[in-house]
Amino acid sequence: MNPPAPKLSMKLFEAVCRSSPDVIVIASESGTILFVSDHCRNLLGYEAAELLGMSVETLVPNEIEHHQQMRAGYNSEPKRRPMGSRPFLRAVHKSGVEVPVDISLSPIPPIDGHTGGLVQAVMRDAGPRWTLQKEMLVQSVAMDAAANGIVITDRSGTIRWVNPAVTRITGYGSDELIGAHTRIFKSGLHDEAFYDGLWQTISAGRPWFGSMANRRKNGSIYYEEQHIAPVRGDTGEITHFIAIKQDVTERLRAERELEERNRELQQRVVEIEGLHRQLVEQAIRDPLTNLFNRRYLDEMLEREVARAIRYQTPLSAVLLDVDHFKDVNDLAGHAAGDAILVGLAGLLKSMFRAVDIICRYGGDEFVVVLPGAALHDAVRRAEDVRTAFATLRATVDSAAIVPPCSLSLGVAQFRTGEESAQALIERADQALYEAKHLGRNRTVPAGETP
Repeated sequence: MNPPAPKLSMKLFEAVCRSSPDVIVIASESGTILFVSDHCRNLLGYEAAELLGMSVETLVPNEIEHHQQMRAGYNSEPKRRPMGSRPFLRAVHKSGVEVPVDISLSPIPPIDGHTGGLVQAVMRDAGPRWTLQKEMLVQSVAMDAAANGIVITDRSGTIRWVNPAVTRITGYGSDELIGAHTRIFKSGLHDEAFYDGLWQTISAGRPWFGSMANRRKNGSIYYEEQHIAPVRGDTGEITHFIAIKQDVTERLRAERELEERNRELQQRVVEIEGLHRQLVEQAIRDPLTNLFNRRYLDEMLEREVARAIRYQTPLSAVLLDVDHFKDVNDLAGHAAGDAILVGLAGLLKSMFRAVDIICRYGGDEFVVVLPGAALHDAVRRAEDVRTAFATLRATVDSAAIVPPCSLSLGVAQFRTGEESAQALIERADQALYEAKHLGRNRTVPAGETP
């Protein structure tokens, strides 16, 4: 087969140069540019005719002498050097800006008796690849510097890459982890259902987020929060999984300590509230009978009077004391007297309503305030107490004592608009005095006193 005619060969060569996105430069052994394809305009800003006859060092940034030595070395042993065999190079744009390029070199053999020494250089814009690699480098540095652990596995769970944080958290070296299965971290604290659910989620293409306990190389347990996301290849199939792992062991320990402190604090609050209630009770209770004391009576009676006035409801009070109580103390002793008072207190609590206010007024005197009770109701209840007291048996040193005493009671009803709370007690006291005057052991209503 005959070779193509010279004119046809030149046309084919020109067509190749026009169709190639790369810049094609042909230079002599001395570095003089003999040919440049038109695409140099896009990459270097020069028209092809501008570069003809110029030295190739025109396109080399600040390295003319060094480049001349490199060119001389290449000419002494010319061979094809493919694109990408060296790191990114830079060429000088017509504007003076340096642009990243990939360059391949090929020696041109003698043609039709012409001497050799010609070199073809093909330059390609490396900007996109340079930018991508720079971004990848930044991402790689960021992943290496991340405080959170990052693990990349294949679809089967075999570890393909870990960042330094993983080795720091787990105690394993990267050489021990790469090629191992993620089960190397299993703590034994989760059942198989836990891991099945995790794998079902990520194998279906969905991210998984949760907490788990894992085991370090030294056998100690640590806790981490993980976010595992599937990575898909060009075909859309899942090829890898990437897990972002945050060690939360210290945080959980601090939270548990805080919860424990909160529980202790809440317990102290409960204890303090209990003590406060005890103090309040002690302030308003009589220590012997555990009935309300006079201080509490004064406060609550004012409220009951205000309520009776507001709602126009009756309010009565019963004032009572033990007849001949001094004789009991003198003959049987104070312990006997105290036993009688305690027994009377229990009797009063059993015979009056929960809404009634029962107080030890002082000594052997007691007051019962009856909200909503009219005078006749209060008198009836007072009489019931007097009758029941006659059968009361108090105990001192386990010996039954029949109190040689009885009760005298005075009853009064509050008169709306005519008297104060204190006046109600004074009228009941006057009725009690009248009961004593009439011979004791009786109930006298205030309305029937002379």
